[in-house]
Amino acid sequence: MSADGPAGLIPAILAGLTLRGTGLLNGRPPRPAANSQRDPDDPGHETSDVNVRNTVLVMAGLALTALAVVGTMVWLMSTFAASQRRALPALTAQQTTRLAPPPPNLQADPFADLDRERAAAAAHLSGYGYRDEARTRARIPIGRAMDLTVGRSLEPAEPAAR
Repeated sequence: MSADGPAGLIPAILAGLTLRGTGLLNGRPPRPAANSQRDPDDPGHETSDVNVRNTVLVMAGLALTALAVVGTMVWLMSTFAASQRRALPALTAQQTTRLAPPPPNLQADPFADLDRERAAAAAHLSGYGYRDEARTRARIPIGRAMDLTVGRSLEPAEPAAR
């Protein structure tokens, strides 16, 4: 190929078209006209069977070619990977030491921890105390709150009429 493109491709295409137009290269039989009458004795389909032997040979050749290509690719990849591994520097002692994860932080007595949490929650719900640092809101035990609200309307009280 030259810098301007394929030098001999265009003249070759033009020569082939010229020869085909003259009829010198007539590889195929001439086509019948589209509106011509069909021979009534012609079955309208191919009468000979497919050559099974040739079909099997072609399929076997394609399978062998595919296997050869896959095998070649595997060989090339393993060869390339081996050469890459050889080019790498050796690992240091720090890189090759076996890492052991730290032991889990387990509770010494989980049931005692649960009992402590439940006792703290029960004391919080059944005792008096303040809810905030400024001591503007207080909490009271649930039983006392129930006693105060039983029999009263939960609707806010209306302001006194003026």
